[in-house]
Amino acid sequence: MDYRSGSYKVLITVGVFIALEVISIIMIVQNSVLQRYMIMGGIRTSQVFIWERSEGLREFFRLRSYNQALQEENAQLRSKLAQMQYLEEFKEVTDTTMGLYRWIPASIIKNIPNKQHNYLILNRGAKDGVEPEMGVVTHKAIVGVVGAVSENYCYVISFHNKSQKASAMISGTNDFGLLTWDGTDGHTATLSHVPLSTTGAVGDTICTSGYSTIYPPDIPVGIVTDVDAVSGMYKDMKVDMFQDVRSLKYVYIVQRHHQAEIDQLSKTKVTNRE
Repeated sequence: MDYRSGSYKVLITVGVFIALEVISIIMIVQNSVLQRYMIMGGIRTSQVFIWERSEGLREFFRLRSYNQALQEENAQLRSKLAQMQYLEEFKEVTDTTMGLYRWIPASIIKNIPNKQHNYLILNRGAKDGVEPEMGVVTHKAIVGVVGAVSENYCYVISFHNKSQKASAMISGTNDFGLLTWDGTDGHTATLSHVPLSTTGAVGDTICTSGYSTIYPPDIPVGIVTDVDAVSGMYKDMKVDMFQDVRSLKYVYIVQRHHQAEIDQLSKTKVTNRE
């Protein structure tokens, strides 16, 4: 009983103290202009601090929608650029809706790294015009190749996969080779079967060649860090990649117009006739 009485006394004392403090502040504010401005200034400072933090938090949650909007805009600009390049190459063409490539923005919803056979799942599918064998890239990376498609999603075989190869060339030269992931380091690849006569050297930029229907040309992907002659027949170059595929969130699926037709011709066997 005494214990409870003591607790009640403490609570009453604290309550009275808080009430007196509140009354004192009210009296100061009402009777002193200087004190009023000081107290109101402190309150305003606290409000501004809370507003700034709240706005920062709201801005953080808006970043995702901002990124998606920018990605859509970039895809449209890339498609327009492809149309202009197409018209420049084929000056007699008047159909301005046609271009060499169509760029489809996508987000990675699943990325399986740290394996020899990595893959990704993207949030674009058949309803978006995605088909197997389409390339997936960023502005500075080869991401992979679409392997399978459902209505709303697609399965992408990552470039970080021992089965993947891409045609790439040394920027500023006509020398090209096969670019493959080394299987260990996410930032390292090898450009193999480069002609022995190449003038390419350490420090040169490696970019996509465009000699396939999968990846567009001239996407810079890495820098040469080492050059080795192999069996006196060709050179291998170690490449430090600009972007680690495993850290990506947003990508582009690239549709090459007339891709199926070109692939079909590539598979055609021509028999020589006497």
